[in-house]
Amino acid sequence: MKIFFSVSLDKYCKEKDIEVCAIKLNITPIQLIILAIYRSPSGNFTNFLKILDSVLNTWYSNKTVFVICGDININYLEKCKKMQQLDALLQTYNLIETVSFPTRKTSASSSAINKV
Repeated sequence: MKIFFSVSLDKYCKEKDIEVCAIKLNITPIQLIILAIYRSPSGNFTNFLKILDSVLNTWYSNKTVFVICGDININYLEKCKKMQQLDALLQTYNLIETVSFPTRKTSASSSAINKV
């Protein structure tokens, strides 16, 4: 019995705004969906939020658990409007960001942009 399936999300991909792919694991009694997301810093953030909302809404249920990873190009070490908007969207699906440490460090700075 096959427990993993690829999820076709090509219709949601819009260059620079969002690129997304996923795999679904059926692990009784839950369904686990792992999303990998990329958002270009020059993409339209409003479109990114709308499309991400559509993706999550399509697959959301009480028995679905999401894991989202990727590069969304929002620095979670600095409070900003984009971070607040993304957090608000994620909270509607009972999702929270879990990485609270820098994901990119240089000798002059650090950021947390490659995470969710």
